[in-house]
Order: sequence, then structure tokens, then C-alpha cells
Amino acid sequence: MPGLLSLLLQYARFYPLFGEAGTVTALEFSEQADGFKFHFATDGSGYEAIIIPDSGFRNQISEKSLEMVEIEPGIRRNRLNTVLNGMDVFIFGISKAPQTVTKLAEKFELDLEKIDYFVFHQANKFMNEKIRKKLKLPEEKVPYSLKNFGNTSSASIPMTIVTELKKEISTEKHSFIGCGFGVGLSWATVAFKMDKVVCSELVEI
Repeated sequence: MPGLLSLLLQYARFYPLFGEAGTVTALEFSEQADGFKFHFATDGSGYEAIIIPDSGFRNQISEKSLEMVEIEPGIRRNRLNTVLNGMDVFIFGISKAPQTVTKLAEKFELDLEKIDYFVFHQANKFMNEKIRKKLKLPEEKVPYSLKNFGNTSSASIPMTIVTELKKEISTEKHSFIGCGFGVGLSWATVAFKMDKVVCSELVEI
């Protein structure tokens, strides 16, 4: 057991699960630009797969929200903690993400082989690798920031572009497909191009 604990601590140290991040993107209008191409979808029947039970206006916070409840031996949480059904989320991610990329490509007649980079929400590498392989994308076209920052939620796509592709986007024009998926359950894909972007340095606090 001590050996296993040591291994888990080492893994947690070098491979964070979640991170806190914020990003800012400024857009400049150009008559010559190709614009953005989107595909959006949502399925509210899966809302319980990723949820904080009490928050917002529907289930407002009360004293009961803070009560710790034992879900099963060794697992306790209150209604302000995030609840995530891992298997449902995994199946959702590896099925809907490839579908939305494919639908976007079909709708706008995009040749995926000609896209320079595919930046997916940094959910976890095992899931994202399943998505990459389903779409038959080469490893060099699918960057990851997970190894340094974990899952940074809605900031994960721009965060990955800034930290993993700063040199490329600062010097040349590149085509991208970004794909996000998660709470809702919702998913979306966007195709866009960037040409010699002014990209600031990462600021860590």
C-alpha cells in the first residue's frame, strides 16, 4: 500500500486533474476573413451527468445545501459540490465530440486533412485520445495543455492555443477546429483561421 500511495501522490503532483484559468480574446473585423463556422447542439436529458445540485435560481442555496451526506462508504459531499457521473460523461464525450466535428465538416465542405490544428476541450487525455483516434487525426495536430494545467473548463481551448501554439500563431496563418463539450449536456465545434496573432505571455499567479 505505501508503494501505491507514493505512486498516486507522484501522479497527482505531475498530472493535475483540474486547474483555474481565465483567458481574454480580442477579435478584429476584416472584409477578407473567412469568418467563423459553427455547429451547436445540446441534450437536456443528460443534465444530471455534471451538476451542482443547489445553485442559481431553481434550487437556491439553503442551510440544507451545506449538510454533508455519505453517498457511499468513503464518499461524502453536500449539495454545493460538483456531482459527475464519470461513465456517462465519458461515453458522451467520445461519441458527441467526433460527431460534431464531422457534421461541421460536412455542412461547410471542409477537408479535415487540410486543417492545421484541432484543439479540444481539455477534459482528460484518455477521453481526448479516443476522440482523436475516432477522427483519425495525427498526434501532431492535436495539442494538449493538460499535462501542465489540468482541465481548466471553459478556458481550456484558448489556454491550449496560447501555451502550446504561441510560436505558430504569432508567425504564420493557420486553420483551426475547436471543439468543446460538457455541462448541459452540450457540445459545439467551430472552424476558424488566425493570421499572425498578437499573443501575450502566460501569466501565472
